[in-house]
Amino acid sequence: MTEHPNAVTVRRGFEAYYSGRLDVLGEYSADNVVFHFAGNNAMSGTYQGRDAVMDALARARGGGGTQSDVITQSVESVLASDDHVIAFYHLTHERDGKTLDVVQALAMKVNAEGKISEGWFLASDQRGFDQFWS
Repeated sequence: MTEHPNAVTVRRGFEAYYSGRLDVLGEYSADNVVFHFAGNNAMSGTYQGRDAVMDALARARGGGGTQSDVITQSVESVLASDDHVIAFYHLTHERDGKTLDVVQALAMKVNAEGKISEGWFLASDQRGFDQFWS
């Protein structure tokens, strides 16, 4: 069975993110993309526009910006249609004696050009996510 083209795009986006290629990830996003980070923490909020979203993702990838950060992410599944994609991925992040271990859901809208136009990050343990990022 062939995977939906939007699922393929999202998997490629995760690969770019894992390898630190945010420039490539940006190519999969609409100019006016909007991302929403749930919770009550330093990452929470709505980021509007490709530059703001890429900056937020760079900050999330860099964690606290320390060399001691250890981040592991693996995509568990991607479900896609012509208009929406949802990706579930396992995230572990260690920093400053704190450990985060959650499954994240990233629900996304896809525009007519096949680019991500909006996304929502939701953690399986929002309280733990909030504590880690506080």
